[in-house]
Amino acid sequence: AHHIDSKTGKMQKIILYEFLPQKDYLFPQIVIAQKGEFEEKTLGLEGITFYLFGKNYRILRQGEFNSQTIYSASRLLKKREEIKRTGELSLTEISQKLKEEKAKEKLDKEKIKELAVEFHGRIAIPLATFLLALIALPLGISIKRGEKSISLGISLIIAIIYYVLFLAGRFLGKGGLLPPYLAMWMPNLLLGIACIWLTRKVTKI
Repeated sequence: AHHIDSKTGKMQKIILYEFLPQKDYLFPQIVIAQKGEFEEKTLGLEGITFYLFGKNYRILRQGEFNSQTIYSASRLLKKREEIKRTGELSLTEISQKLKEEKAKEKLDKEKIKELAVEFHGRIAIPLATFLLALIALPLGISIKRGEKSISLGISLIIAIIYYVLFLAGRFLGKGGLLPPYLAMWMPNLLLGIACIWLTRKVTKI
């Protein structure tokens, strides 16, 4: 800071250097603020101009905005802990957040789809594991003892196909191309059909 008021703690002409994680930015981003003041664990800035430099040290981007609040490292860590990603939530937490999102006046459809896909996926995967085990039984019976490796190979192929379908379901569900429940349960439905077909085939042998 160019000047700091000893009584109020307010600062003028502040220069900050921000080192960005991307490899394209070898030089730090420079932020110049006309005024600034510390409040608890935050730094409030006013009258901001920033400069972003590329590999050749030329200005790639620059801009201005009225104000910005910068959190200290400890505050940032705390905020990260408070805001869990959907994948880190338990099934109960996902269900609760889904209800909260649906109850809002202004619906966030993208968030609802993401939560719904995660919720149905969490239930579908354990059932899929059970169905894959059921499929392995008729395969082991129908194939001769000396060809158990073939049975294992077929089971592995089925598991890979299921995983690909599951990922496709996540994409279709989050993209809104299919309802989340249908997108996540369709692979299980196909597994169930395959299980029934193989079981009936074995019983006829």
